[in-house]
Amino acid sequence: MFKFLGKGTWIIGAIISLFLMGCTTEPEKPLRVGTNLWPGYELLYLARDLDYFEKSPIRLVELSSATDVLRAFRNGILDVAALTLDETLTLLQTEPDLRVILVLDISNGADALLAKPSIKDIFALKGHRIAVENSAVGAIVMAHVLEVARLSTEDVEITTATVNNHYELYKQGKVDAVVTFDPMRTKLINEGANVLFDSSQISGQIVDVLVTRKELLMHRSKTLQVLVDGQLKALNYLRSHPQEAIKRIAPRLAITQDELAESYKGMVLPGLLANRKLVFGPTSPLQQTVKELVSMMLEKDLLYKEPQIDALISDAFIQ
Repeated sequence: MFKFLGKGTWIIGAIISLFLMGCTTEPEKPLRVGTNLWPGYELLYLARDLDYFEKSPIRLVELSSATDVLRAFRNGILDVAALTLDETLTLLQTEPDLRVILVLDISNGADALLAKPSIKDIFALKGHRIAVENSAVGAIVMAHVLEVARLSTEDVEITTATVNNHYELYKQGKVDAVVTFDPMRTKLINEGANVLFDSSQISGQIVDVLVTRKELLMHRSKTLQVLVDGQLKALNYLRSHPQEAIKRIAPRLAITQDELAESYKGMVLPGLLANRKLVFGPTSPLQQTVKELVSMMLEKDLLYKEPQIDALISDAFIQ
């Protein structure tokens, strides 16, 4: 038999309901991780494909160029970004709370200047058109090329172009040479382009890292740890199952499996132990690389002021 509950009982029930609603936690927002297309960043996507992120709210965001990744991070659209170390230093000038949480790769030939077949060496670049992305990596490679070739910026015609336009500019004959990286490097080699200079000649200067902001180290530490662990597990998968990993990765880069395997020969992929060796200690190898890079970038006017680097590197997620 239905019994009418008194007014007081109804009010108590309503209060309890409101309290329980207030205690309900909202779903955690996705951790937005931005990359451009580069083999060194593909282990993040491999980790996603292999479910190494363990259902954590991690959203990988692929953008068309490093310039777009920098812009999105500056504008707060991204929480984490895969950047080169010099791009990180450029960003650090205006965002002093940046933190490097993992070294993804060290380029050792995968970044390069390529030219049409008639240009046999860098000394023959004078008077020619060179496409370069408006990024620190492009500027660093060009600075070294010009220095070795004993040329100035007035001796060549620089065309600013994002990496996704490099192939078409070359194919259409609008430029004679390109400063680029894989997978564009491999595509241009397949078109007959000559490699005149690559990152093996400036070994250790082009380093790719995962970057976030200081506040997220505390507020999103669990998700950041899952992200780092997933990347490192994917690297272990690449080492233990190279054929299967390359088979999964190659279609995203629109290159063959053999081309991808060759591309990975042009970079160092540090695992957990290698990251610890690079990062631990106040005079760590990575810290020394940062100092040398700052000095070089200031000398070549690639930085407009000296960034504060003392707290840049965090070892919180590789303990």
